[in-house]
Amino acid sequence: MLLMNRLIILILLIFSSVSSVLPQNNPVIKTGNPELKGYKTKDFVQLTIQGGFMVPAGDYLKNNYFNSGIVGADLAYKVNTEVALFCEVRYLILSPKDTLAPTQGYIEASVGPRFYFRPKCFRSSFFLEAGVGPYFYFQGSSVTPETVYNSETEIRMGANAGIGGELVLTNSLFITLKTKVHTIFYPFGSTTFVSGVGGFTIRF
Repeated sequence: MLLMNRLIILILLIFSSVSSVLPQNNPVIKTGNPELKGYKTKDFVQLTIQGGFMVPAGDYLKNNYFNSGIVGADLAYKVNTEVALFCEVRYLILSPKDTLAPTQGYIEASVGPRFYFRPKCFRSSFFLEAGVGPYFYFQGSSVTPETVYNSETEIRMGANAGIGGELVLTNSLFITLKTKVHTIFYPFGSTTFVSGVGGFTIRF
């Protein structure tokens, strides 16, 4: 009987301890809210310096180019907690399958909206974005035993869409990763490639 009484007392002590600890945890959760730690969620500008690769997907690009490198920058303005407007400029360094071919590449300039999804208790987030804009194709000139390549420049419209994420390092420095599908429109139809990039984002 004495043992039973002691056991009941011990259980009551445990429940009372838990009930006293839980209210103390609530302020910690609240103070952990990013808004209370100087983390901005709207009305700011951020710049991303990025690098990565492109994988040809359309027949034209697959038949003529290997996987190629990408470098670029992304400037975005966060309108509110869920939406940002971005402008992205990237240089696609095309790698022709013809080893004697001259320098070739695309300069992409896209603008569009970005939609963020972030639980209130986290600073990191993921997003969906879509853009549209010109793709500037250029080719240098060269002469090979079989082919004469003339210098060439042309502008084609294109569109892109994809998904990404922002991993917060500090309130003003992130790591951004994203992948997108791009379609470039030509008179003969269109061609497609997939890009994957990552970089550092500075929030001002």
